[in-house]
Amino acid sequence: MRPLYQAAIEEPKKRFKQGNAGLWFDKFCNTWRKDTWTLTADERSNPKLEWIKTVTHHRVGVHGEIEEAVRRLLQLVEARGGRGEVFRTQARFVSGLGASHPIENGFTWHPTLGVPYLRGSSIKGVVRAWAEEKEVPGCNRIFGAPDRVGSVCFLDAVPTERVRLEADVMTPHYAGWDDANPPGDWCSPTPIPFLVTAAGTPFLFGVVPCEGTSSDDAVLAMNLLAEALEITGAGAKTAVGYGRMQRVEDGMRLLLNHRKQRDELS
Repeated sequence: MRPLYQAAIEEPKKRFKQGNAGLWFDKFCNTWRKDTWTLTADERSNPKLEWIKTVTHHRVGVHGEIEEAVRRLLQLVEARGGRGEVFRTQARFVSGLGASHPIENGFTWHPTLGVPYLRGSSIKGVVRAWAEEKEVPGCNRIFGAPDRVGSVCFLDAVPTERVRLEADVMTPHYAGWDDANPPGDWCSPTPIPFLVTAAGTPFLFGVVPCEGTSSDDAVLAMNLLAEALEITGAGAKTAVGYGRMQRVEDGMRLLLNHRKQRDELS
């Protein structure tokens, strides 16, 4: 990956607090060295960590845009007779580590809001895996099969407020090994920083029945989603505790009341 604009190298800018953090993080990496196309570094700095910190000093997302996205998602769920629930991250959450990026680990950004989110297709995969592990009857009916579509549709999950991001680090011990120097825990670790969503972030999830199907399956799918998020988590690194979420009691009631108040004022 190279910067898209020459000005990003010759005249580095600071990120605006209200700008799209995802666009900045993925496209305007202004710490490249123009001669070698590598990140600028010296003995006293970690350029990857410093780049991550450009989006951790302030919460990301624009309040009004997030509110509008939540409002539209709520309207869609209501219009289709689906189920919506608010879940809050109990641990750090990260998605998109495998995406290409100069700092080695990428991040999944909502394309217009510039905040972390969960794609509906990913949510469906998490819930289906959990349902199949529990041997829930009717998995093919709910989630679909090669010869049929499922009875429910999982919507993208978006945060309900501006998001706090943090820098995290993984320290593998096995870099640079060979036959004469096999990998082992006695090797020196190699710290690799990566970007994560902070614990305590609320997300709005929605499940709607497909046309001509009963809303009962949407209720069942949402209950399975709640179990999967609490026990297995979503996103990357769930095996070590990332991505766990719990349902927010009265979360939907609070969102609906807030939307009603705004509609009355407008």
